Parts: sequence; C-alpha cells; structure tokens
Amino acid sequence: MSLDTAQLKELAGTAAGILDEAVPFFVSEIGAKEEVVKGVGDWATAADLALERQITAALAERTGLPTHGEEFGGHDLHTGVTWVLDPIDGTANYSARIPLTGIALALLEEGRPVVGQIRLPLFGEAYQAIDGGPLERNGEALPELARTRLDDVTIALGNVAPKGTHGGPTPRYPFRFRMALANAVAHQAMRVRMFGSSAVELAWASAGAVGASLNFGNHAWDNAAGALMVRQAGGEVRDLEGGEWSLRSRSILAGRPGVLDELAELIAALGDPASYA
Repeated sequence: MSLDTAQLKELAGTAAGILDEAVPFFVSEIGAKEEVVKGVGDWATAADLALERQITAALAERTGLPTHGEEFGGHDLHTGVTWVLDPIDGTANYSARIPLTGIALALLEEGRPVVGQIRLPLFGEAYQAIDGGPLERNGEALPELARTRLDDVTIALGNVAPKGTHGGPTPRYPFRFRMALANAVAHQAMRVRMFGSSAVELAWASAGAVGASLNFGNHAWDNAAGALMVRQAGGEVRDLEGGEWSLRSRSILAGRPGVLDELAELIAALGDPASYA
C-alpha cells in the first residue's frame, strides 16, 4: 500500500478531528496520578489509558487503520500502514501539573513516518506535517528552518539523570556519558533546557523555538511525529552515532542545519559511550 498526497491529507484531516475531540479530556485530567507503574520513574495514569482507548477506537472506525499505542501496543511498526500514538507524552509533567506535555500521533508507512501531529493543549498549539508538505502550526505554514550556529540557539536535552532512563542497568548511553555531553553542550550552546517531553522538544525544534532536540532514547510513539515535522520544516534528523534517524535508531538528534553538525562534533569528541560505563 502506497499513500499519495491526497490520501495523506485526508488521513491527516481525520486524525486532526479525532485529536480535537480528545483535547478537552486531556486538559480536564491534568494532575492525574499514576495508575500503572512500568519501570523506575515511568508510569501511566488513568488518563493515559483512557485517551489511548478513545483515540485508537476512533482511528480504527474512521480511517480503517490499526494503531500501535505506548500503553497497549498493537500492530507491527515496520510493516504496512499504521498509526503510532503517545496519548500523553511527558506523563511525569502531566501528573505534576507542569504544562510541558502533549499528544503525539504519527502515521507510518513501512516504518517511515508520513503524517505527524503533535498537540500541546496547555499551550493551545497544534502542529502537523505530511510527507512532502510544509510544517503547520494551528493551520498556518511556518517558514523553513535557517542554518545557524550552536552558540546562537537553545538546545533541548533529554533526560540525563540516572533514574527514569528506561535503559536498564547498562543503558546504551551511561550516566557519565550523558553528563559529559550535557556539560559539553552547555559550554557551547547559548542555553540548554530540559523539558521532559519529546513531543514538546521536537515540536519546538521544528518551529525553531529551540535549535535542536537531543534525546538518548528512541521510542516510535515519542519521536516519529516530531522527526517528520523537523524534516518537513527543512531541518535534519540523525542519531547520536551520526547515522540517518529511523525507528530502529537508539537515539535522536533533530534540529536546524549547521547546529546538528556542531553537535555531532561534540558527540564524536567524547568517544565511545561504552567507555563511560
């Protein structure tokens, strides 16, 4: 199955309507506490579960396509056409009533994102991109990202703390490596921020609010929508090893041209992450 531009636009419009319907519940449940503990520093609230059920059912009914959600899993991500959903990205923020949280939804075709939507309801922002089209925010096309330098931008860093990294006792990027990279970036970038939500980081990287988003993990429900948005905005998407980003990557580095080159140099200068274990 190969989707053309008209089909992508139709599916994106349907998905946008479904997310519109989910936003009031998302907003009303802010502050929800943990319901299911998934690991150290990682949990789902009753709102996560309810939103995933609501959105997944609506997508199946109105698009006829399966969904793979963070909470309940689903269709294989690398074959066919499927939605991938994070009903609440930044759950720890959501539970703490910190507004840095959102909904991330992407349509994958043979494992490649072709539609991306991110809602940041507590900021009133709706981002959308389709393969071959512009990045849109609240229905308006945004300008392409311009090449710039690392010392002119803010960098959004993923979690560098030893807890809540979901990598087990020996993660791919050990704590000492993450701290060393954070230190190197802090000395070169204009500013560094940690938002605690991939959806927020990638949406704002695609819009140019931050120069790049750097994350030490790579779940499809976290990153697929935002990766497409950055690409369609004229940015670049790689992994920390310097390869082209895909669902099979172990990390994601996305942002403005020029900035990614400088970040790649900093990462390479640190050497093998395993040596920091």
